[in-house]
Amino acid sequence: MLNQNYLLLLILFPFLSAILIPFVKNKAVSWASMGFAATYFLICLGAWNQQEMTFMSAWFKPLGLSYSLLLDSYSYLLILLSAFLTLVCVGYSHGVVTEKTKAYHSLFHLLQGTVVACLLSEDLIFFYVFWEAMLIPMYFIIGIWGGPRRVYASLKFFIYTFAGSILMLIGLISLYVIYFQSTGQWTASFTTLQEYFSQNPLPLSIQQFLFLSMVISFAIKVPLFPFHTWLPDAHTEAPTAGSVILAGVLLKMGTYGLMRFAIPLFPEAAMSLASPLCALSVAGIIIGAVIAWRQTDIKKLVAYSSVSHLGFVSLGIFMMTEVSWNGAYLQMINHGISTGALFLLIGFLYDQKHTRDIDAFGGLAKLLPAFSIVYVMVMLSSVGLPGTNGFVGEFMILLGSFQSSLASEAWVVVATGGVILGAVYMLHLTQKLLYGASPVGDEGLYDFRLREWLIYLPLLILIFSIGFYPSWLLDSIEQTTSKIFISIPENWR
Repeated sequence: MLNQNYLLLLILFPFLSAILIPFVKNKAVSWASMGFAATYFLICLGAWNQQEMTFMSAWFKPLGLSYSLLLDSYSYLLILLSAFLTLVCVGYSHGVVTEKTKAYHSLFHLLQGTVVACLLSEDLIFFYVFWEAMLIPMYFIIGIWGGPRRVYASLKFFIYTFAGSILMLIGLISLYVIYFQSTGQWTASFTTLQEYFSQNPLPLSIQQFLFLSMVISFAIKVPLFPFHTWLPDAHTEAPTAGSVILAGVLLKMGTYGLMRFAIPLFPEAAMSLASPLCALSVAGIIIGAVIAWRQTDIKKLVAYSSVSHLGFVSLGIFMMTEVSWNGAYLQMINHGISTGALFLLIGFLYDQKHTRDIDAFGGLAKLLPAFSIVYVMVMLSSVGLPGTNGFVGEFMILLGSFQSSLASEAWVVVATGGVILGAVYMLHLTQKLLYGASPVGDEGLYDFRLREWLIYLPLLILIFSIGFYPSWLLDSIEQTTSKIFISIPENWR
């Protein structure tokens, strides 16, 4: 059995890796980074099938602050996804990133450490600290190794998310003070606050203020329409590995925050505002899909597809049924796998042609048969074809949303149209890349080698294993969802 020290190891190992990498010889940096990432992934696997784990250590008793950690399926599966994608990204970057490699790899491990610390934090103040800390390494990854407009994109990313975080801080401080005024004690423990305010609910107007202060911050990170405008620039200018981590992990921190903190703390406010929030989710699904369809930059197309796909996730969350929540969480994992794979495939082409213009490619089905087969499989996963992971998550979200009484069923019907639009823009891209007219110069492209197969095969295995047998993930997800819904008063559900 694992003990509480395991939780500290999960947090400290990535930070230790980030510290040690600058001391490695230049020629061995990539290999050392892959070694650290692989070791950490194995450490994370060690908690598979473990029961919920907690850890608490007093930090500053006069203000009721404690470093308290919680590991359950909601936090663990995202930690595992982060460890897996970080391993994939440092492996992909080997031989691709040749400038300032020590700083590059160190920042990736630092980013992983802040993400894991954020996911494990049960104390709301410490959650906020690591939530803000996540911005720093990603800001530098985009700003140093990004594209021509990297400075603009990194600043836009930082300002948007930092501004939203200030709103969350205002809400957390307000909640912190309200609890002290009511009890005479200081605490930022999520569990303590949830238990107290479920038994002593605040007036609805105050709940709505506190809820929205958190929702806006999380919505910017998701990003939920209309807070999505920073994402296309960040994705377009970020290096390939940066885009993978941004789409696969960082965007999920917003939906995780909604499911872990915002709604369990303020379920009555969530239900009173469910209808407009569902409307925004559906707007993101449709608008994101339509804009993606009109893109000529492959990376921007996939970026806008993320707005659409995560609109499904937020819809499932705000409909607040157990089925839609299970589907929403599973779809968070699915999106990280499928969209991460798409960005890696785009990077494979960009590294050879140094362009992301869709019209610059064509006839790849003949020129790159192995690439084309993998691309089609990943594309079908993104579309949600039965037998792939994307289908299971979207089906559960739509099914659970139909069962909800919080918003009109018309929103669910409209959202279903987003599935069709998703197929339209992805098949449009597929036709252009694989079967379009081949421009002069494509003959110089090379197909998959051993390195590429080592990167993409694990992703394909995950796509089809979740698609054909989702229970190996859903069983643990359902346990945590049930606990959260039990904690919500019956008359609020």
